[in-house]
Amino acid sequence: MSLFANQLNDRTRKYYLIGMYCLFLFLSIFTIYFTLIKNQKMFLGDDLEFHLGRIEGLYLAISNGDYLPKINYFFLQGMGYISSIFYPDLLLYPAALLRISGLSTAQAYVIYMVIINFFTFVIAYHSFYSINKVRNKSFLFAILYGLSSYRLCDVLYRAALGETLAFMVLPIAFVGIIKIVSGNYKQFYILTIGMSLLFFSHMITSFIFGLFILIFLILNIKKLMKEKQRILYIIVAAISTIFLVALSLFPMVEQIQFQKLAFQDRTMFYLGKTAEPLLSYVNTAWRNQGFNNLGLFVLILLLLYILRFTQLNRLNKQIIGISIAFFIMATTLFPNQLLNHTILNMIQFPWRYFIIVTLGICWVTADTIEELLPKKVNGKKWFIPAILCLLTVNTFYYQHNLRTDLLQQDRRIAHSSFSKLKGQQLGYGQEYLPSGFKYLMDSHTLIILPEETPVDNMKRVYNVMTLDFKAKERTKLIFPIIYYKGYKVNVEGSGTVSEIQKCQEPYGFSEVFVEGNGRLTFWYEGTTIQRVSFYISLTTAVLLIGYIGVQRKKRNAEEIIKLEDNND
Repeated sequence: MSLFANQLNDRTRKYYLIGMYCLFLFLSIFTIYFTLIKNQKMFLGDDLEFHLGRIEGLYLAISNGDYLPKINYFFLQGMGYISSIFYPDLLLYPAALLRISGLSTAQAYVIYMVIINFFTFVIAYHSFYSINKVRNKSFLFAILYGLSSYRLCDVLYRAALGETLAFMVLPIAFVGIIKIVSGNYKQFYILTIGMSLLFFSHMITSFIFGLFILIFLILNIKKLMKEKQRILYIIVAAISTIFLVALSLFPMVEQIQFQKLAFQDRTMFYLGKTAEPLLSYVNTAWRNQGFNNLGLFVLILLLLYILRFTQLNRLNKQIIGISIAFFIMATTLFPNQLLNHTILNMIQFPWRYFIIVTLGICWVTADTIEELLPKKVNGKKWFIPAILCLLTVNTFYYQHNLRTDLLQQDRRIAHSSFSKLKGQQLGYGQEYLPSGFKYLMDSHTLIILPEETPVDNMKRVYNVMTLDFKAKERTKLIFPIIYYKGYKVNVEGSGTVSEIQKCQEPYGFSEVFVEGNGRLTFWYEGTTIQRVSFYISLTTAVLLIGYIGVQRKKRNAEEIIKLEDNND
């Protein structure tokens, strides 16, 4: 009888998941339909061109056999921008593969956004279920989180692809820290995977969530001191995360040490200047517009939980307390100006904290919804569909505002226009150019000094440039390639060539000195640290997969023993 019941439960769960996934897919398309799909037009979000350039650069690299690129040769018409190191490409491969399959830039991006939306819902559902084991609450968290107003801002208004990806994977890291502090700490790999995915999505969000973890650990310090093995596994999770992201982290540090980059030389934004008054955020939420819209729904719930704080359990009190703290830190109520010259200023905009506020409020709401509802409503089955309808209407309204606002008319661009991208958009700060870089060189020419030196048969294939030279005297060759560590040069023949160095005028390009006769080859080979760090990450991933497999076998064996004991 128990066997039949188990089979019935498995079948019911399977149908439930299929139905839920179909709904998630519908919501994934609906969330972007009116702004990215309808009438074959896309709303030109703030960072859209930059992220499309990242996708195009990865597509170009794969097409040329460079499967793990470090330099993006789509930007600046081939001059090469090191965004692939500082803004990792790992999660962009689905979009690049869609381009390789023959889809246009716009088509690939739209399908990619549907995929991201879908997995945001799915990951949110399973993350919550892994802690609470209640389907309805897990479903509620998924729709609250997936349709949250601040996430809509990232997806539609800002086109902040990095932060959108961070929204997708953040629940994994959230579950990971809860598991270590309050659950099975041997599942430390959940935090490792979550933090690694956050790093590959958006480094600033991974830093912000690192602050969340720090505060969460402080709030649980008594428990951790009593169970010191949990502290050990936190350390293990941190070290394994560093090793897992080594393929991007170590090359990043190497380039920073190699030369000063723009973001090290000038600060574009200060927290003290970009924080807004509390009422400003309330007004934005009321109008349901703008780029930092936390949403009226989340704001109301935040206020409600402040009033009912004492009725929450310990974990939910901590989550709400941290959410309140992050919300205050996003406003002018917090002295952000004191942080302008600290490491915290790398956050740039304090309203980025809203991703933590959104996660926290949605999580606690899903967990305590029955306690929030009046007794007459409690136990009714219609309140979750009602919330779903409310959030769906809110999603439509937000998209409608973007489509009908006269101030945004010029930001609705035909899909076909994106096939003409030229890769000039490097992001607002152009952070990863060499400090002082000047656009004083055509991307398709070679500067030769003295000009009389014969240079023939110049050819470029992706990142490899070849040419023949006959230099009777020492001659400078300035390549239309931005100077970064990892470029190599070689000469065949009797001629000689110097090491590559940074050109002083026009500043920031790569130059060499040649003499005699020979055939020169200039290409990006990469660095030893890049190669070693890749194998560190690969080895860590293999070991982690092996550990997960062993732990899963142990759990399955324990479940079988329990089932046999129950049958007896």
